[in-house]
Amino acid sequence: MTQPKIAVTKVGFHTVLALGDCITYQNCEELEAHIQKIVGGNQIAIIFDCKGVSFLDSKALEMLLRLQEAIKGRGRQMKIVGLNAVCRDILIATRLINQFYTYPDMKEAIRETS
Repeated sequence: MTQPKIAVTKVGFHTVLALGDCITYQNCEELEAHIQKIVGGNQIAIIFDCKGVSFLDSKALEMLLRLQEAIKGRGRQMKIVGLNAVCRDILIATRLINQFYTYPDMKEAIRETS
């Protein structure tokens, strides 16, 4: 099983999770469990920095939707930053692009807090 690569940093009241590699059925369960442990505390938003993610499969999309619901249920926002063209096209093709708050860069994601 592929070990998920994830780095966690804090930027003000935002928790930034820098994801690396592909997110697929092989690492989704471990990644989701790791993220669920991190979510909580006093952050305004959880930001997924996806600059290092080269591909998302259907299992990854399901995971992102579940995480978004869990994060939203705690009164927080989930934001996605730095999608490459392939990942963005996957979200567009599956019509999920409008289900998520996506931003081209970290500054814009942090600035836009509703």
